[in-house]
Amino acid sequence: MKKHIVITGASSGLGRAFAIAFAKRGHHLVLVALPNENLSEFTADLHKDYGINVEYFEADLSNFSMIENFANWLKNNEICVNVLVNNAGIGGSKSFQESETEQLDRIIQVNVKGTAILTRSLLPFLLQNTNSYILNVASIAAFSPLPYKMVYPATKAFIYSFSLSLGSELKEKGVKVCVVNPGAMPTNEDIRRRIKTQGWLGRISITSTEYVAEKAIEGVFSGKTIIVPGLVNWFNYWIFKLVPWYFIEPLVSRIIRRELVVSAS
Repeated sequence: MKKHIVITGASSGLGRAFAIAFAKRGHHLVLVALPNENLSEFTADLHKDYGINVEYFEADLSNFSMIENFANWLKNNEICVNVLVNNAGIGGSKSFQESETEQLDRIIQVNVKGTAILTRSLLPFLLQNTNSYILNVASIAAFSPLPYKMVYPATKAFIYSFSLSLGSELKEKGVKVCVVNPGAMPTNEDIRRRIKTQGWLGRISITSTEYVAEKAIEGVFSGKTIIVPGLVNWFNYWIFKLVPWYFIEPLVSRIIRRELVVSAS
């Protein structure tokens, strides 16, 4: 039976880069994304270009019933899954006071609930294989509070902690869990504009989605637990680990406030 890799948030950005990188390696795929994201066309292109089997499923991962439907769809179609890439996520820059409650709820639902519930729903599929992998996408934001990022850093801190905890539980059961913590990636024009406001510090920390996907895939298959792509991001990782928050807070707040000014203009 052909083994498949499930990738969420696969229609654009890092998820799309993951799909192409795995396809180049000859892996069969199941792509998951929101409806109306041109997923069927992307699926057909991957099959044509790389000769692999590619399935797709449109779902909103903030919706419990859609996650349940996806798991049932995999079971009914007898699709074997040996890798789960939890990539789907939502972020943004806005003060907490000005954030809409619906927006806050959606970030939590997708980043936290979607990751945890989908992982639990697909765990039986993964346990059926001798060697399986879970790759969760957190962020460099998981290691430090970030003002004006709403609840995004807290959700990524959850993913980081969840990954390490789950990995400890599953290491004797043949399922390896890895968490990748990328920095800024210029996935759309709004993010590119916000990165420019950070000056040279923002520019040197940029990593492309292709680079992050390659490093994450290399890391997960080599048995790494934590991946931080890029030298500058590794530096930031240790800064966040070693330097007290009250030293970092003024600089971080000033940088992110610039984003808000640019976004409002």
